[in-house]
Amino acid sequence: MMIKTIKGAILLVAMLLMAWLLPWFYTFLTASPSWSPFTLYSCVVHSFASVGYDEEGNFEGRDRLGNTYTENQFDSILPMFYYRQLASRGAFPTRIEGEPITVQEAERSGFIFRNSPSDINRPGTGLYQLLESVPARVDFEAPTDVFRITDTGIEFVDMESNTVNRAKSEAFTRRMLDRGFRFPARVVAGNASTRKSYDNGYFLVDADGALFHMKQMLGRPFVRRTEIPASLGIRHFFVTEFPDQRLFGFLTDRQNRLYALEAEDYSLHEIPVGEFDPTQDGIMIIGDKFYWTVTVQNAESERLVAVNARDYSKADEYRPDTTIEAWERRAEYLFPFTLSFTSPLDGFVKPRLAGFSWQALGLGALLALAYALLHRRTIRCRIPALCGILLFGLFLFIPLVAMEKR
Repeated sequence: MMIKTIKGAILLVAMLLMAWLLPWFYTFLTASPSWSPFTLYSCVVHSFASVGYDEEGNFEGRDRLGNTYTENQFDSILPMFYYRQLASRGAFPTRIEGEPITVQEAERSGFIFRNSPSDINRPGTGLYQLLESVPARVDFEAPTDVFRITDTGIEFVDMESNTVNRAKSEAFTRRMLDRGFRFPARVVAGNASTRKSYDNGYFLVDADGALFHMKQMLGRPFVRRTEIPASLGIRHFFVTEFPDQRLFGFLTDRQNRLYALEAEDYSLHEIPVGEFDPTQDGIMIIGDKFYWTVTVQNAESERLVAVNARDYSKADEYRPDTTIEAWERRAEYLFPFTLSFTSPLDGFVKPRLAGFSWQALGLGALLALAYALLHRRTIRCRIPALCGILLFGLFLFIPLVAMEKR
C-alpha cells in the first residue's frame, strides 16, 4: 500500500511537471515574435497613422486611409507629437483645425499616461507619503513621515523614530471629519514622486463611496469633498500631474468605465473607450491639445480610440486584427490545459491553470488506445490509467510509460 501511495505521488508530481514544461517548451520552439506598430491619431489627415519598416529596414509611414508617407511627411501629419522635429526645420504649423498653435503650447499640452495590470495587482503597504504642495523652494523634498488611514482617522508616523505625530494626525483627522469624510478609506491614490513641477496631493474614497481631495499646504491640511456621486462606485484612481495642469487624473467605476477629472472645477468626463478593467487591461494614453490616442490592450485583444480632447467625444476607433497564430491552434489539440507559475498581470509566483481545451481529448483518446494496445493482456486493471490518459493526454501518458519502463 505504501509503495502504491509513493508511486501515485511521484506520478502526480511528474504529471504537473509535464503540464508546466511541455507547453513552455512548445511555445519556446514554435512561437513567432509579434509586435504592434506605433500608432497615433492624426489631427491633420484625421485617421490613425502607424510607423512601420519595409523588408530592407526603410521607414514607412501609413494611415488607415491607404496613404504612405516618408519620414518627414509623417512628422507633418502628427505635428503635436513631432513638434520638436518640425520646429527644428521651421515646419511647425501656425494653425491646426483653424486654431492658432505654438510650439510652446504643443510642448505644454502633450502627455503620456501608462498603466499595466501589474501596477494594480500587487500588495500595498498601506503607508503613503504626503508632500508639501507649496514648498519653500522650487524642488519638492521627500517628507520625513508617512501616513496611514485607520478605522477612526489618519495617522502620520515619523519614519526615523517610528512614533505617531499626534498634533498633525489630529489636525488632518479633524479637517476630514469636518468635510464629511467617513473612515476608513476604500481608495487612496496619489503620486509621492518629487520629480514633478507641482503636486495634486491625494484623492480618497471614503467608506460611503464619496470622493475627497486632500493636500498639505504650508503645513496645514487641505481637504475638499467633491460632488462626484457615491453611486458611481469609484474603484481605481490615477493621480496625474501633467504640465498643462488640466487634469487631476483618471478614474474607473464599478462598471469599468474610464473618466477624466478636470482640475478647474472637479468636473467628471467619461472617456468613450468602452470597458476598461485596470486589473486585466493595460492602457496607454498619448494626448495633446486636440486629440488623445487611447490604447487598451489585454491578452486577447487591442483597441485604439481617438478622443477629441476638447469635448471628450470619440473621433475614431480602430481594432487591429488579432488572428490566432497556427502554433496556438495546434496547441489546443496537444494540451488539455497549461500550468504556469507567473503571469504578466502580477508579480506573484503561484500555480495557475489556464488554456483548458476540449480539442485535446482527441489526442488523449489516441494515447489511451496506444496504452491499451501496449497492455492488452492486463487491460482490465488499467481502466483508471486509461481514463486518466484520456483526460490529461501527454501529461500523464509520458510519466506512465517512463515509470513502467523503469
